[in-house]
Amino acid sequence: MTASENPMRLTSLLLILLLLGGCAAREQLPDYSTLADRALPATHFETVITARDGTRLSATVFQPALKPGEQAPLVVHTHGWGGWRVTGPDGFYGQQMMSGRAALKAWQAGFWVISYDQRGWGGSDGNIEMMDPRYEVQDALAVIDWAAAHLPRLTMDGPGDPRVGMLGESYGGAVQLLASAEDPRIDAIVPIATWYDLSEALAPGGRMKVGWTGVLLGLGIATGYDLGKFTQASYLKSAGGEMTPDVQAELKSHSLANYCQRGQRPHADALLIQGLRDTLFPLDQGLAIRDCLDQGNADVRLLGMQGGHILPPPLQHWSGLPPFNNEPVLHCGDRAINLYQAVVAWYEDKLRGRSGVADSVPDLCLSLDLDHGLMLQQPPQMDAPQPLPETRIRPLTSGWLSPSRFIPLRQVDNASGLVGTAQLQLQRDANAPLLFASLAVRRAGGRIEVLSEQVTPLNARQVELAAVSALLQPGDELGLKVSGFSGQYLFNSSWSPQSTTLKGEVRLPSLIPLETPLASQ
Repeated sequence: MTASENPMRLTSLLLILLLLGGCAAREQLPDYSTLADRALPATHFETVITARDGTRLSATVFQPALKPGEQAPLVVHTHGWGGWRVTGPDGFYGQQMMSGRAALKAWQAGFWVISYDQRGWGGSDGNIEMMDPRYEVQDALAVIDWAAAHLPRLTMDGPGDPRVGMLGESYGGAVQLLASAEDPRIDAIVPIATWYDLSEALAPGGRMKVGWTGVLLGLGIATGYDLGKFTQASYLKSAGGEMTPDVQAELKSHSLANYCQRGQRPHADALLIQGLRDTLFPLDQGLAIRDCLDQGNADVRLLGMQGGHILPPPLQHWSGLPPFNNEPVLHCGDRAINLYQAVVAWYEDKLRGRSGVADSVPDLCLSLDLDHGLMLQQPPQMDAPQPLPETRIRPLTSGWLSPSRFIPLRQVDNASGLVGTAQLQLQRDANAPLLFASLAVRRAGGRIEVLSEQVTPLNARQVELAAVSALLQPGDELGLKVSGFSGQYLFNSSWSPQSTTLKGEVRLPSLIPLETPLASQ
């Protein structure tokens, strides 16, 4: 088997597993009336939870080992797009996906855990509504209602109000943010690689990330789920490359951005985990979530890992890591943090009341690569604006038939860390052809590297590029890589045969000097 065949075969295996994964749960609720004063063994069982609109949701309940009279908080686990619940300790989601593994570790640490299939996925009834506050969000609250009514020895804050945390990635991360903005019963959340504004994440400036929408739709179709919403005319038209205004408005209304703009913020303590190489929901989405939650009274911390949503080769480099491409250990300066241990410590502190257990989790840690990272209080400030050298580009061929243009902007003299975004103020006409830009570095040996593999369309006069991270060495040259074509934005290229001139100003993120030079891996 060649190296190029490995990712393809793994992808095929994943799709087969997905096809076999979701199944309707059977109601197997134990008779807890006979166990009131006895020890409870660690076990798991299936059940069906009725949502507030009558939809049947399949769920798996993980009962912790409890001594007689002992109580435990609840963690509600929600899966990502195309996925399903953790069906058991040996199931695919619990073994291969980050949030599933973390859910099982929480159970083993003595927490009640409920993992359920969101409506339209797995064994649950209903239609996929793209995180509609009237449906998916209410479903999460119905799961808490069910737990308060049916599970014994839950740690309770009041009648019908269990001590509850939530956990999930991507689609399952967004539901936590919205549910905790709707319901103060939720005390602690761990959203992994999710969105602040779904419309902007899928289509920066209205330009669809067709590479990603193709993967997401393909995953849904391959797994046999009913994606009827996406047969609507407005969604089909968006597949052509430009998001329609009504789809944009709907997806924004299903986002934390909409809640924050009207002052309805989550009050749960939040451990946010976001990916730097995540080209669907990059770091700037996590930073925006952090900014929103910071305006409340919650304890909010953000860990920026390398992994997350990674497109299949050749659109992105395969890391060699399991599905969802998440590394288990994050480096923060001279500290190495196991992400699974951090999640359990968060719940021990925020749900079980073991104050100080989560002190090992920094306020802000941003990965530079798989072996290095920075522990910060705030993201770095931006440098003063500098001129963007005038550059001629032919959109028709640039980036596929001819090389992209590298525009050098800053020489690196000392070992430094770079995290953050670049801002462009462009002099362009309204009808100027579309271009794509990335923050990039030309290494001392001449190799040009697109930082964090992030690409942003230049379709306005003022553009903020997706946030990136990098470990820079003396002799590196920081700049922009610009082209007329991007595989992440298929169908969006202007295909203009006429050359265009890129000019204006640019602000770069300030470099962070490293006291001890770090070897690039």
